[in-house]
Amino acid sequence: MSFSVGDTVVYGGSGVCEISEIKDVAFGRERPQKYFILKPLFVNQAMVVYVPMNNDKLVAKMQPILSRDEAMDLIKEINSMNIDWIDDRNARKDTYNDILAGGNRKDIISVIRVINSRRKELEGEGKTLNMQDEKILYEAEKRINAEFAVALDMGIDDVVDFIHSQARTAG
Repeated sequence: MSFSVGDTVVYGGSGVCEISEIKDVAFGRERPQKYFILKPLFVNQAMVVYVPMNNDKLVAKMQPILSRDEAMDLIKEINSMNIDWIDDRNARKDTYNDILAGGNRKDIISVIRVINSRRKELEGEGKTLNMQDEKILYEAEKRINAEFAVALDMGIDDVVDFIHSQARTAG
């Protein structure tokens, strides 16, 4: 996959980014090499991500943003996306964080669904989610909502209501 300046991509844990530049950069005493310079969208602070173009493993973490049709297809399938709750807290953290890092959108949505389901279950018992699960849920929702906002050309704050309205009509 080839990327150009101005392309919007999803990059690993950084989420939705725009490729702002492609240029030679030298860090420390190393020789200059070509980097994709990514500017994460939907972040409050100034942040830049450098991805060396000759590092296939890191470049492979750059995915094109969903098209509008792909986003709508995913939304239609949301009610069928499931993943099992993992009772062991450490195994759950490792598994769900691996899913977030892997970037598979269906798996990330499944993580959101299972944690939200667990939250409702706990609320019925007068309990709350632990902070670890809250953090994973926050990161998963942030990633998916940002990508859907770009793909569907809407504000990030409108994504959840839009998804719920579409999922209800599809389900």
